[in-house]
Amino acid sequence: MGVRQLQKERTRQAFMQAALDMVADDRSFTSISLREISAKVGVVPTAFYRHFPDLDSLGVAIVSTVLPALRQELKQRRQKIRDSATLVEDSVNTYFDYVLAHRKEFVFCGREITGGSKTIRTALRLEVFTFSRELADDIAGIKQTQGLSDDDIFAMADLMVRAILTTAQDLAGISQYPEAVETLRKRTIKQIQMVVIGGEHLRSSGSESRI
Repeated sequence: MGVRQLQKERTRQAFMQAALDMVADDRSFTSISLREISAKVGVVPTAFYRHFPDLDSLGVAIVSTVLPALRQELKQRRQKIRDSATLVEDSVNTYFDYVLAHRKEFVFCGREITGGSKTIRTALRLEVFTFSRELADDIAGIKQTQGLSDDDIFAMADLMVRAILTTAQDLAGISQYPEAVETLRKRTIKQIQMVVIGGEHLRSSGSESRI
């Protein structure tokens, strides 16, 4: 990467970081103006358009940077897991560590998934769907899901993903309190385990109904 391209990428990242900092200071993303964010980065407002066509595109760039990286990390860790207990615990632990390392990004995502920008909400919801689809593909290979239909497995995966993602705001808010983080971690693992138990029960009920 050349010097000019490297500088361009640094400025692009600076715009994204400035937006995250403002949202972390309890600002809504839709309340942030192009002039404000440019001033925080230290460039003239017209310079913004060299990096993003509009503020919504900046928000989507944040989503497209942080969530696919988390998906990839979770998917890699799941590759050799073949039992539900290990899958649940390892996935939750990986997720918690990632959120704690990217607290501002998840404050942003947590607010924007129900926030004012339809474009950013759509990007986030597509990411959630992709999370669920990838998890469904992986949990289809564990013994506890054998006998379930594809629809049942996807429903289980979607419940697991949504239960985990809804903890992001809580986790970001208590990140400076280790004991509270551990309590939330254990509670989340238990909640996901309950989803798996429900899936196992559904499988057993289905098997009995076919006899």
